[in-house]
Amino acid sequence: LCMISGPAVSIGFKMKGSLISGGREAEVAADQSRFQTDITGDFHIHPPVESPLSGQAARLGEILPWFIQNTLIHYLAPRGLEQYTGGGWGTRDISQGPVELFLGLGRHEPIRDILIRLFKMQNSDGDWPQWFMFFDRERNIRAGDSHGDIVFWPLVALAQYLIASEDETLLDEVVPFFHPEGDDRAETATLWHHVERALAVVDNRVIPGTRLAAYGHGDWNDSMQPTDPAMRERLCSSWTVTLHYQTLTTLAEALNRLGRSHEANPFEAMAGEIRDQFQRRLLVDETITGFAYFRDDDRIDYLLHPRDKATGVSYSLLPMIHAIINDLLTPEQAKKHLDLIKAHLLGPDGARLFDRPMEYRGGPQRFFQRAESASFFGREIGLMYTHAHLRYAEALARYGDAEGFFLALCQANPIGIRFMVPTATLRQANCYYSSSDGAFADRYEAFLEYDRVKKGDMPLDGGWRVYSSGPGIWTRLLLQSFLGLRWERSALVVDPVIPKLLDALRVEMKLGGYPVEVIYRMEGSGCGPKMVDLNGLDLPFTRGANPYRTGAARISMGAVRQRLTTGTNRLTVHLG
Repeated sequence: LCMISGPAVSIGFKMKGSLISGGREAEVAADQSRFQTDITGDFHIHPPVESPLSGQAARLGEILPWFIQNTLIHYLAPRGLEQYTGGGWGTRDISQGPVELFLGLGRHEPIRDILIRLFKMQNSDGDWPQWFMFFDRERNIRAGDSHGDIVFWPLVALAQYLIASEDETLLDEVVPFFHPEGDDRAETATLWHHVERALAVVDNRVIPGTRLAAYGHGDWNDSMQPTDPAMRERLCSSWTVTLHYQTLTTLAEALNRLGRSHEANPFEAMAGEIRDQFQRRLLVDETITGFAYFRDDDRIDYLLHPRDKATGVSYSLLPMIHAIINDLLTPEQAKKHLDLIKAHLLGPDGARLFDRPMEYRGGPQRFFQRAESASFFGREIGLMYTHAHLRYAEALARYGDAEGFFLALCQANPIGIRFMVPTATLRQANCYYSSSDGAFADRYEAFLEYDRVKKGDMPLDGGWRVYSSGPGIWTRLLLQSFLGLRWERSALVVDPVIPKLLDALRVEMKLGGYPVEVIYRMEGSGCGPKMVDLNGLDLPFTRGANPYRTGAARISMGAVRQRLTTGTNRLTVHLG
């Protein structure tokens, strides 16, 4: 159904479905209303009316409940609207979208449930399948292998949960490994032993003589699976190295939070080695390489880098932004890479994976499978994959570019998309799009005329809808990075990144079950809290670490609860 309207103050229609007949309409309507209020924490955003960014900020609040709904669809019935015939839980996806949604909402219990389900699907050798079916009746329908990054994602999700919840009991939970004949036949172990077995897999998958993760069957970009099996052991994806580093540092932080610093120390030491080798081997001519191919004669070929004369691609987005997110770069290096992204990887719709697409090859493949052979120019092939664009937004927030971060959030919002992206084609306005696809006739035209995308001279279609972990990531970025409010067991972490033009932004929401009105006052760059007060009383805080800008304010949860009242509370955040 497609409805096109002329200009109007508001339009609407209602669709109702019921499994039973009867006069329950009022009760059903009340249930729906409670659901929206409960899931969003009764969230309302009130931008300053006089600000030129007011409309864009208001639209962020309008899309929030829809993106939450999109994430829940993907979580509860794992398939997108373009996969109506079926779909499974992608290990990578489920470890990000729903987990980050519930982290953003401060709801830790469902994350615990997700983690137990994830670790029950771990193979006894320590790795996970690329994807698996959610329901027990389909338990044996699962991938036979996985990409080289998959083993990291459940570990990152676990560490993020432990930092937020401090739930040490989860590590002692006895969980079976996957067995095709059922849990009764499976080997069981504590969840921490599951972690140790996964880490053993990680330790064995490195480039010989280094701590750098080997590529294996691929990384996050599904189109870049290597053609030559020999490349799996000698090829290193710089992005996977950043994920390995993130896994170790996040686990170390979680263990330190739980008072298990003796277990955290080896992770911190190993992360330090990876950081050193990343800087020495993968940062070439001051630019992070997409891939490094370690040859037997000690030569290294750099792919997706200005030195690359083979693929025609010079810049790769993912390793750059994840290096910034995980503090692998100095402030000077981070700025240089953000400048490279602006010069070579940004289009009117956001950040793109490469500076140009791989050349389509109708015959034998040379380097990467789908990137060279897929006939459809969309999703990863089309280069603007929204999930990666959101990680670019996260990098901007970490770095402290408030204006760029706000723009990136707005570019992923389908409501009023033509205000932000004039070349966007008509599309459904209340759902997440996993990509933005240049409307080329075929891949030959896309390769020859790709510059038309950057120039804004090519219509852009919305890709797959209600799919991937993207809407959950977006929700966390809105709540924890834009508004900068992270509710943990022992602390309220305040770290907003808001443009100065939104001074006096006001938000109504619930924090820890309490109604709170949050007011933001801009006195400088739009990030780095100078002062936080609750109901007129200053909250003492410690300063979080950030190598690029002033860090977060970490406030004791005891101090917060002492000042909370049963009525509406007012939290005022003064930004430097």
